[in-house]
Amino acid sequence: MLAIFKREFKSYLHSFIGPLFIAAVIFMFSLFFSIFNLMGLSNNINGSLYNLGYWGLMFLIPILSMRAFSEERKNKTDQLILTAPVSVGSIVFGKFLAIVAIFAIPVAFICAMPPVLNLFGDVPLLWNYTSILGFFLYGVMLIAICIFISNLSDNPLICAVISILVILLGNLSANFYNSLQSTFVKDLLASTIDFSTRMAKMMTGNCDVTSIVYFISVTALFLVLTMQLIQKRRYSVSKKNFSITAYSTVTVIVLIAAVIAANMAALQIPDEIREADVTPQNLYSLTADSEKIAKEITDDITLYFFAQEDDAQSKTKDESVEKILKQYASLNDHISLKYIDPVLNPQFAKNYTDSSVAYSSVIVVNETNGRSKVINYNDMFESTMDYQTYQQSITGYDSEGELTYALQYVCLSDDDMMNAYSITGHNEISFTSKFSDVLDKDNIKVSELSLLTSEKVPDDCKLLILNTPLVDYSEDEANKVIDYLNNGGNALIITFYKTDGELTNFGKILDYYGASLEEGSVIIEADANNYVAGSDPYYILPELGTDTITSSITSQGFGSVFAPLCQAISYTAKDDVTVTELLKSSDSAYLQSITNPDDKSENGPYIIGLKAVKELDSGSSTAVIYTSGDMFTEGADQMVQGNNVRLFANSINALVTFDKELVTIPAKDAETPLSIKGSYCIFMMAGFAALVLVIFFAGLAVWIIRRRK
Repeated sequence: MLAIFKREFKSYLHSFIGPLFIAAVIFMFSLFFSIFNLMGLSNNINGSLYNLGYWGLMFLIPILSMRAFSEERKNKTDQLILTAPVSVGSIVFGKFLAIVAIFAIPVAFICAMPPVLNLFGDVPLLWNYTSILGFFLYGVMLIAICIFISNLSDNPLICAVISILVILLGNLSANFYNSLQSTFVKDLLASTIDFSTRMAKMMTGNCDVTSIVYFISVTALFLVLTMQLIQKRRYSVSKKNFSITAYSTVTVIVLIAAVIAANMAALQIPDEIREADVTPQNLYSLTADSEKIAKEITDDITLYFFAQEDDAQSKTKDESVEKILKQYASLNDHISLKYIDPVLNPQFAKNYTDSSVAYSSVIVVNETNGRSKVINYNDMFESTMDYQTYQQSITGYDSEGELTYALQYVCLSDDDMMNAYSITGHNEISFTSKFSDVLDKDNIKVSELSLLTSEKVPDDCKLLILNTPLVDYSEDEANKVIDYLNNGGNALIITFYKTDGELTNFGKILDYYGASLEEGSVIIEADANNYVAGSDPYYILPELGTDTITSSITSQGFGSVFAPLCQAISYTAKDDVTVTELLKSSDSAYLQSITNPDDKSENGPYIIGLKAVKELDSGSSTAVIYTSGDMFTEGADQMVQGNNVRLFANSINALVTFDKELVTIPAKDAETPLSIKGSYCIFMMAGFAALVLVIFFAGLAVWIIRRRK
């Protein structure tokens, strides 16, 4: 076998097809690498490898392998091998390993790329090398298939075309399986022909044993089929031809059955055994806190997953969410996972919410106490909008955080909930779902409160919310709020600009803390560094003050918050009130009348948000006040990658003392972008081009020299 390996390996390098293949693979990888990693700043080469494997190897492997046996049959030199004193296995394995060795050369080059990327940022090396392993095994499998096909004809070109069609069929087969109804038939067919899906699984950060078993078993199958085909030809003139043919047929049938059985059996292995999470963020694994919470649950919990259970290829089903759900269910017999097909059960979600529920969303239901929590699919991910390309990109994965919170939430009793009240009756604007979820996660139950029909603010109120009144309070309503504050109550106050009328009685509530609102005008930011580029100067990025409310944003380098259409608030110093400025404009900002744009005030700075703490005879009363009514909306929050939600959550934490805190699992960051200078990108791309040209012309030179001898 070693002699055949050496002969074949040298022949590939001397015939120019080997150098051409190596140069082509490196060229195509360099092309995808430049797009995804150098220009796209991705720290993971899985995108480059998948595209190279799917499109590149589909054509390059057949061209490399087409001459393995076909050309020898065409030149009649195969008789020398068939009559050689070596086993058929040695012949096949020698040729196979020679082609694998040629393929391994560009793969070795690819293996050097993760450490190179590591020079420009934090690179998940284990994830990258798992992707390379999947790519290599996929390529080795294709080599085995193409070697078998090269035995079917003495025309290398026909063999190459057939190989390309077979690989294309194997890559597209998953789309066909998706239309089948039977799960057994799907698994059966996927155990036989399913190329690209297996490769993709190895590149998602989840090292799947089933993919490795598939690649190895299919490789072995086609190598044995090749041996059987050669064996049949070798003894075609023998009197024992019939018995050999019968033996070969039985062997092939048994082997195919064994491969299918092995892959079917691998699919039955529990996920926690057959899959290994190789992502640095542990995207597919639960943290110790989540495992502890799940194991301690004694109520019967059902996780309703809005997807088809047997639809592994569906683009509407997120397998990363499914994996997390399965892990929760495996930790406790009280937790069960059920699939809800939104097509067959379109009204199911109406039992728990009036809002629409997207595919791959989850509803967590406590069957014991009847509490439920809806987790929409989009809430399991943090994303940011690129306003140059208008494309959203995922910046964080929060499926575990949302599910762990939901499990804790549905197990709470009504006595565990903290009560907050939001005053209504003045054309207030409601919080959007993202900000309402912050209150839910803090174990706060928010109820609407009409002070016209209530004698006072309820005694169980831990937080009073005055959110964007557009109509003034009555004097009686204002007095009820002030009475609540005098008894040590805390308030979150958010104002909204008005084009007419004044909020006189509402102003009395602000004056309780010595604060007053500049009504009838908005802040115009004259400093270009303090408003959103390319937009109106009243879309402000305010400067952040020093306080626990803003510290998590400033200390972690999250940037600023976004405050559109702000009013200015000022305060008068009082001995019993301590004021902390949270948000303010630049010194060059000014006030402009809403109704008369020519009416402008002097330059700032102007306060946009503050925290006021009033000392009482017993305890204190705290208010956090913001003057941008559009600030706590999902659109505003998207502009600053979640900073407005952080500010809102920190404000709530500053106002409420929690009786029973829930464990919070932070969102897991997505891949960290690299920091590569443009000059380095150009240098590396030039290096790739030089390497490809050197390999190409060196191979060409060797081929020409040998042709002249």
